[in-house]
Amino acid sequence: MPAGDKSFTYISPHLHIMDLKIKRTLIILPIIIQKIFTSFSKRFEKIFILRRRTGTNSTGFSLSVMTASFDELTSMGLSRKVAFNIQKFISAGGIITSDEDLLKIYGMDSLQLMNASPFIIYGTKPISEESTADLENEVPIKPTLKIVDLNRATSKDLESLDGIGSVLANRIIKYRDAIGGFLNPDQLKECYGIPPETIEKIKGQITVSGSPHLVMINEINIDSLKHPYLNKNVIKLIKAYKNQHGVFKNVSDFRKIYPPDSNWCDKVLPYISFDVNK
Repeated sequence: MPAGDKSFTYISPHLHIMDLKIKRTLIILPIIIQKIFTSFSKRFEKIFILRRRTGTNSTGFSLSVMTASFDELTSMGLSRKVAFNIQKFISAGGIITSDEDLLKIYGMDSLQLMNASPFIIYGTKPISEESTADLENEVPIKPTLKIVDLNRATSKDLESLDGIGSVLANRIIKYRDAIGGFLNPDQLKECYGIPPETIEKIKGQITVSGSPHLVMINEINIDSLKHPYLNKNVIKLIKAYKNQHGVFKNVSDFRKIYPPDSNWCDKVLPYISFDVNK
């Protein structure tokens, strides 16, 4: 080439076009790969969901991991190694009751668990002899019984007692008011119409509290005196004593009015007051 001449490179139009195609391919290729991967993922997801919904594998039904054969375990999607280790673990006395237990098997991973989970039925842990003995020796808890205070109970409270209806409940309240309040639950036996077996049945549910209403024997008009423990003859004797001797000073005076029988006196004395208003 003569001196001073400028050199040049000839570029074929075909090479330029090829270069553009390569560049375009390099740009489009990742997009195509991404679309293929997305399509594959969606298809795999649909297959997995369908398998979980149908709950079928090559055997056609779900299987207990504790009793499944080697072939049945592999049909769930587990590797031969994992299937072998599962059976070895169970033969040694192990129990698989959950996904967490299954993942502890050597060689097991989350992907295999995902494939197998639609077809697995887990076992349950047996009750130990100690637990069985504890259950047998456990004392049953008795229901808490409602305790009814005879001196404070309403008719509704009394009706909550076994064998006590509205008639007996009202009768108990009237008797309570007549004697001035119960001193002990045994006085319920004095109330007319309550069967002894009913009292025996409810005795663990009744109690009494408070002080009785006292009869002011030296202040009251004897003609208006009424009390279940004082019959008409005793009331006449009380009136006669007061007319002859004046007020009752103490218990000894009160016992003088009817010496032959002291049973009535012992019953009524807790309800008598000998105070005198000055």
